[in-house]
Amino acid sequence: MPPVRAPWEDRLDEIDQRTRIVERQQELAREAAAASPPARPGATVQADENGFSISSPDRQYQIRFKGQLQVDGRRFFTSDSTLQSSDTFLLRRIRPTLDGTLLGLVDFRITPDFGNNTTAIYDAYIDTHPRPWLRLRAGKFKGPLGLERLQADQDLTFIERALDSNLSAQREIGLELWGDIANGLIRYEGGVFNGNADNGLTDVDSNHAKTFEGRIFIQPFNTASLSFLGRLGIGIAGSTGNEKGVSTLSAPNPWMGTFKSDGQQSIASYLTSTTDITQTVVAYGRHSRINPQLYYYNGPVGLLAEWIKEHQNVAELTTMGATFGTGVYNNSAGHVTVSGALGGDVTYEGLKPHKPLDLAAGTFGALELALRYDWLNIDSAAFPTGIDPAKSISKAKAYGLALNWQLNRNVKVDGDYQETVFTGGAKTGNRPTEKVLLGRFQVAF
Repeated sequence: MPPVRAPWEDRLDEIDQRTRIVERQQELAREAAAASPPARPGATVQADENGFSISSPDRQYQIRFKGQLQVDGRRFFTSDSTLQSSDTFLLRRIRPTLDGTLLGLVDFRITPDFGNNTTAIYDAYIDTHPRPWLRLRAGKFKGPLGLERLQADQDLTFIERALDSNLSAQREIGLELWGDIANGLIRYEGGVFNGNADNGLTDVDSNHAKTFEGRIFIQPFNTASLSFLGRLGIGIAGSTGNEKGVSTLSAPNPWMGTFKSDGQQSIASYLTSTTDITQTVVAYGRHSRINPQLYYYNGPVGLLAEWIKEHQNVAELTTMGATFGTGVYNNSAGHVTVSGALGGDVTYEGLKPHKPLDLAAGTFGALELALRYDWLNIDSAAFPTGIDPAKSISKAKAYGLALNWQLNRNVKVDGDYQETVFTGGAKTGNRPTEKVLLGRFQVAF
């Protein structure tokens, strides 16, 4: 008779068999893993003070979602009933932005604006960058003119840009070569554009001629050995081109700008009429601008200054719409802004708190106090055939005080007081001095 097996021996055989099965399964799994390509890492989702983004692992493909919301209030101190009716709360800017990168070589941006109860496209461009010193941008974007104009809206020291912004276009459409040389020691910009009227945002050109614009900006302290000296920027920008306005009673497009005060009130405009074509002035010929620029930032203090002078050829019209007289207007404007901060650094890219607001930790963000002097001079040759002196000023001088609270890089509270003295602009004497208090709550990311 065969020997009788103990129960524990059968149990050992069962465990051994299961162990062999598990070992074989593991061996098969290892063979399958070796034969399969390695798993690719997934996309990266990120949310921080710079916005929200989705990026491929190699960062060759990216989508970034950004936005800006500014809620303003304006209070005019005057007995003028017209200005009193301008006291208002408003949604100054509502700008969602979609940024992206494709192939690690091409960037794009699309920025509409829904503020002031209007809809417009402010930025829509493609930017290729094979090298940091060689970039090509095509579409609608800010041209090279205006140092303060080139600042992002959320980074401005004052709620509204200075009077010299009246002599540069809000946006241009065209092609621009630009880049940074020697790690930003020199920046160059040069392009061909449709050209635009002063303070204009028009998308379509009025004639075949185009405008050439360029800028050279040097930052001599932008090296590791000189960084302790702060950040100094010196530059000059310019533009020139032939512009030709069109004015008919049905569709006037004189291609001439309208000038606004620091309180965003219309203070000067060229003659135009939809009932009498002889009461219209249009751009006709050369329009050139020159724009020296300067800034200096070092820790809690900052300075930004610039000046713009323009040469604008114009023409008056006959009853048949043909030109019968031409002239040249030379307008100029500029500003100087100085600022100091407590708890943060003043930079061209905005006030940067050392520590964000945190009540538990006892930190408050950063406070900024700023002073500004800005001015606008309209050529006397424009009066009275091009501009009605009873309705438009010839000179403006403004003094401003700003107090800003940057809670963190995304939230900001601003308060400005602006006082502007005018020459002309009334049926007799001068337009009343504009005294306005501006406030803003801002979220930007």
